[in-house]
Amino acid sequence: MAFECTVERQGDTVVVTPEGDIDLETATYVREVLRRVVTDKTGGRIEVDMHAVTFLDSSGIGMLVAARRAAEAKGITLRLREPGPMVRMVLEVANLDGLLIGA
Repeated sequence: MAFECTVERQGDTVVVTPEGDIDLETATYVREVLRRVVTDKTGGRIEVDMHAVTFLDSSGIGMLVAARRAAEAKGITLRLREPGPMVRMVLEVANLDGLLIGA
């Protein structure tokens, strides 16, 4: 399956939408996208729309936690939205659902 990641501005929020598996191979790409978004943004929110993510491994989890820390250091809120059942389960098992998933 091909991997894609789009970035869209919605007012004060930047929405990053990865599509496909986030694993060792693709986590580096998503990390770079999020790094650029965090670097370019001042305040506000970054939402990572996970509705089209079909798989998330430990490299993806680490990348998301690191992106959240980098965003917080700049006063930016970074949260995940709409994780599918597989992604939600992985985050729950890692005990990171409360940290990463937005309301």
